[in-house]
Amino acid sequence: MSDEGTRQDVVPPDYAAGAGLPWWAKVASKLAIAALRVPPALLRRAGVNRHSFVAESESRVLHEPCTRAGEFANRQGRPPRGVLELGPGRLVVRAPAYAALGCAPVWFADVEDDAPGDPAAYARVAELARGMGLPAPVLDNLPDKAAALAACGARQLIGGTEVLAAIPDGSVELIVSDVVLEHVRRDALPGLLAELRRVAAPNCLGVHAVDFHDHVGGALNTLRFPPRFWEGPLVARSGLYVNRLGLSEILAAFEKAGFATRLRDVRRWPAPPAGAGAAHPSLARRAEDELIAFARIEALPV
Repeated sequence: MSDEGTRQDVVPPDYAAGAGLPWWAKVASKLAIAALRVPPALLRRAGVNRHSFVAESESRVLHEPCTRAGEFANRQGRPPRGVLELGPGRLVVRAPAYAALGCAPVWFADVEDDAPGDPAAYARVAELARGMGLPAPVLDNLPDKAAALAACGARQLIGGTEVLAAIPDGSVELIVSDVVLEHVRRDALPGLLAELRRVAAPNCLGVHAVDFHDHVGGALNTLRFPPRFWEGPLVARSGLYVNRLGLSEILAAFEKAGFATRLRDVRRWPAPPAGAGAAHPSLARRAEDELIAFARIEALPV
């Protein structure tokens, strides 16, 4: 792992604190809702357990794909041929942007389908791309989302790690995830990274943003829970789940899977946040990980 050229920032003590409720009240309310077994899609429509990044601003749907594809092009002299986005949620609408950049084929892999079903959402992004002078496909008057994705050379894969089997070996030149890997089940992460290594082309660029806070108050209070409870079905249904791996453990998992890593961006708390000193002993976290709030990791196959 290299940290040469890493951007280093210190975050405020209340970083990602969210609503002004005690962390335990947030946990209790989410667990109570999970116990009711309400379908996740229904909860999101009611404004509960919505994905964090649902904004469809021009910066998200167009500029971010341009940035990532541009990073690859700066290295290789051309756009990436084959893109995989993990956990995009509603940002599947980026498909026309990738098509306009010449990146097809594109795969969007997620555990559930939260992408807009209205083809007009995809036509809007194509129009934005054309406004930047990019040759986006024409998506007007298409019948549904499937037709829009097909016109962009894109495909959704819905399910767990097994759905990546649909991607040929060595066919992906750009892999992107944005605050996704911390939500992958702790015991499933090695298998996921092994699949990413399988599909990665020799010149593949991976860029992965990872949050290391607990998602209920911007601290580390959920480290307090024993694994037997935290890895159980109630937490899984609640939307609370993060795998509680520290930065050093995430980097080690990438390297074990066959990637060389570099830290592009690290954000640290000025002092260990609440919960850092109360982690369940079985987690055996390293002290240096307790100050890491966020990191952006570059991963290259070796």
